[in-house]
Amino acid sequence: MAKCKTNFDNLCDRELLEQILRTVQDSSSALADGRSHQRLYDNKALMDLLHIKDKYLKKLRDNGYLGYSREGDKYWYSQKDVDDFLNRFHYDAFATNPLCPIWEGGDL
Repeated sequence: MAKCKTNFDNLCDRELLEQILRTVQDSSSALADGRSHQRLYDNKALMDLLHIKDKYLKKLRDNGYLGYSREGDKYWYSQKDVDDFLNRFHYDAFATNPLCPIWEGGDL
């Protein structure tokens, strides 16, 4: 582990981890209190949310379809990243015209 320095630009590993932990705890508290709608997902959480496998998630990242943040080998996805991805590939329903016939059961 790196030695601690007095300069804040060069935080030691422990100080950096403590700072990250405080940030995560503050974010968790804000979510619990309803103060913030920003969520963070790791790979597993996002795969569970979207019902996709790790290879497909990697493909989305590598092809630039899904934004992310990275620290070492850990990937983080904000709610905005997920929303932007879903909106980019969203298609409006095309059979919403009130003049379209309404089919009730049976074959089309």
